[in-house]
Amino acid sequence: MIREFFDQRPAWRLAAGAMLISVAPVMVRTSASPPSTAAFYRMLLGGLLLMLILLVRRRNLHLSQPVVIFVVLAGCAFAVDLFVWHRSIHLVGPGLSTLLSGFQVFILAAAGIFFFGERVRWQLLVAIPLAIVGVATIIGVDWSALDASYRLGVIFGLATAATYATYILLMRRARYLASISDRPEAEVAWMSLASAAALIVLTRFSGESLAISSGVEMLHLTVYALIAQVGLALISSSLKSVPASLVGLLLLLEPTLAYVWDLLFFQDS
Repeated sequence: MIREFFDQRPAWRLAAGAMLISVAPVMVRTSASPPSTAAFYRMLLGGLLLMLILLVRRRNLHLSQPVVIFVVLAGCAFAVDLFVWHRSIHLVGPGLSTLLSGFQVFILAAAGIFFFGERVRWQLLVAIPLAIVGVATIIGVDWSALDASYRLGVIFGLATAATYATYILLMRRARYLASISDRPEAEVAWMSLASAAALIVLTRFSGESLAISSGVEMLHLTVYALIAQVGLALISSSLKSVPASLVGLLLLLEPTLAYVWDLLFFQDS
């Protein structure tokens, strides 16, 4: 019954995926691995786990050629997204970093209005000033009074919004080009491996090691990968059926819940 409910309601699938991913910054903050290392193993392990699930369920892993191109591009965009987001989490905390990434809603809304002919939603008109006021209240109006690392964390958080919106639009295009046999879970699995490959390059650039400190840390990263990539698969499966502007609004569940988890788990840290 639950599966049928989500199959028939793509917006609910998207919301469920956003809720799952809201846990991701908590997993990053509690990880013993450097930012790029945690990002690499999230994508590598997540991609392999999704492929294993598909193989066990005897589902198709093959993607048509036009879809592959956009999936690989989306993987590169998501690699940059994780590269800057994980750093923002460590600099300003999981709550604020994910709130800043929530500015993707405006980029997706603009894309929906100007490129896809979608109507302007009243919810968006209300959300824009509230978001600006809310972030200004949390960060502080006097930008110069913030220390350099905090300012860098804010910049990384806003860069996350741009790269995440790029990822969503590329995966949305892949869904539109997909054939009947192309499964969204397979798209996310291949995207994850493409992203892991891109993160190897970014990790070399940042000088971080891909070594894992312990078996416990590997288990931690595996749980992180599974939760986050299942969330991405739920979101990806909904992109074709949900307007881009509404996608952005529903994805605001990620920063909202992430901020709640931040207050609950890290308010005294």
